Amino acid sequence: MFFLLLGPVVAQSEQDQVIFKAMQDELQRNKENLALPGMDKPFYLSYSLGRYRQFEVSGVLGAITSSMELPWMGIGSSQLLLGNYDNTSDSRYIGQFLKIGMPAEADYDMIRQNYWLVTDAAYKWALQESAAKEAALKANPQTPEEAALPDLVKAEPITKIVESKPYDINMKEWENAIRELSAIFKGYKDIYNSSVGISGLDMEVYKQTSEGVTMKQPVSYVNFYAQGFVNTADGVKIGDVYSVLVARPQDMPSLEELKKNVKAFAENLIKLKDAPEVEEFYSGPVLFEDGASSAIFTNNLLNQGGLFAYRKPEGGRGGAAKTLDGRIGRKIMDNRLTVKNYSTLDKYNGVPLLGAYEIDAEGVVPAKEMTLVDKGILRQMLNGRVPSLKTPHSTGSSRFVMTGQDIVYVTAPGTIHIEVDKGTKQDKMKKALIKAAKDEGLDYAYIVRSMAGTASRIYKVDVKDGSETQVRFGDVSAINLSKIKRVLDISSKENVSNYILNRQVLSSLIYPASILIEDVEINKSEPKKEKEPVLKFPLQR
Repeated sequence: MFFLLLGPVVAQSEQDQVIFKAMQDELQRNKENLALPGMDKPFYLSYSLGRYRQFEVSGVLGAITSSMELPWMGIGSSQLLLGNYDNTSDSRYIGQFLKIGMPAEADYDMIRQNYWLVTDAAYKWALQESAAKEAALKANPQTPEEAALPDLVKAEPITKIVESKPYDINMKEWENAIRELSAIFKGYKDIYNSSVGISGLDMEVYKQTSEGVTMKQPVSYVNFYAQGFVNTADGVKIGDVYSVLVARPQDMPSLEELKKNVKAFAENLIKLKDAPEVEEFYSGPVLFEDGASSAIFTNNLLNQGGLFAYRKPEGGRGGAAKTLDGRIGRKIMDNRLTVKNYSTLDKYNGVPLLGAYEIDAEGVVPAKEMTLVDKGILRQMLNGRVPSLKTPHSTGSSRFVMTGQDIVYVTAPGTIHIEVDKGTKQDKMKKALIKAAKDEGLDYAYIVRSMAGTASRIYKVDVKDGSETQVRFGDVSAINLSKIKRVLDISSKENVSNYILNRQVLSSLIYPASILIEDVEINKSEPKKEKEPVLKFPLQR
């Protein structure tokens, strides 16, 4: 069955035309005719449809334990709002999404039938939510400022079709690779419960709204991991993971490079097992490098209380997230630091940026570059179409959550860039650490290269000769924003990493390779000890 699209849409394929035609026709019918006697019609309606496929291969000690390639599948969702832009039926301000199964193929009649079913349920739910919101507002009146704020910012009509890039899945090749990579752990008899695997999602999302937003965009990733566990001599279990995240299978490093990195991971795990423990309480300067530096910025800026604007739910319906919006215009970081958000930038210093996107999940085209923190001063927050008191506009930061189970979105960045003004060369950062420690009369200092619980990489530095000794089981005090308001030193060297923010959204981070912070506490931790197994690990026999 072949359909010609009405309106301005220029689809790339027959499949696109069928999907958009079904969405448009059912949306128009429900927008015009869906109403119970005496009740309002919906003022806003959107349909999303995701076609996706997944694969996964995992192995242990040279044997494949699972191998799965799922065919194309479909999932859909509907968002329906009553009222108007000033007062919608959404009291929680987190969207009102209902999901529904969809065919993997572009079947016009089945797509319409399923949207009919989910829209009926969404309409009845919206009626209940609208009544609950009205009651909540009577019991808990808004402040004048809150009452003047609209519930939703209108989106302009737009057509944006972003085509997927090739996503090559070769199961036989990956099975052979996983066999070889997992067999590496046969050479490390102290590492048990090791496993190696790769998994990925290839998805394309279609969206049509009553405002005239017509869009299609791809969402894809591949994650490789290797993990293992060791026991210390006194019975403490340490587990760690090495991972690589890319957009498509063909972007993975070569097999030889993966072998090299898995071996390095295994050797580092053995070194950590045999490292001496932190012996005494320490308070002084600490140099955070690489993954530890990244963690400081993501934990402070990219969590729920970070750079994302949230609207307080009406009448206390659900907890309100803490945000930084009350600190807009104030200093929150060292004045050498500027924080920018990029949307379409797809490569930096030769590294692909997985956070790049052209249009957000609500049909808003974001600015290519936004300054969020200017020389330490918080200037603006990231937001979707639900305005907040301090961020009354959308920054185009609604991002689709990467799952084949639902089609929803959350507020999230594209690529966050932590820029450093007048930073110090990386090879001088350790010298700065040693000088700061000497100034405090300390015999040693610490470098932290990753923060991962018992698997944290912590190094004790002798201030006399600069020698490093890896230690384990050190509790590092929390590094909150107040700690990075004024820092001792910051590296001019930049690292680039891709990650899945909160296990939901592909994002990227460009950050200083190291940051030197004063008055950090490191204390001896007491991790839980476990009983030895009755028999040893078979490779240790």
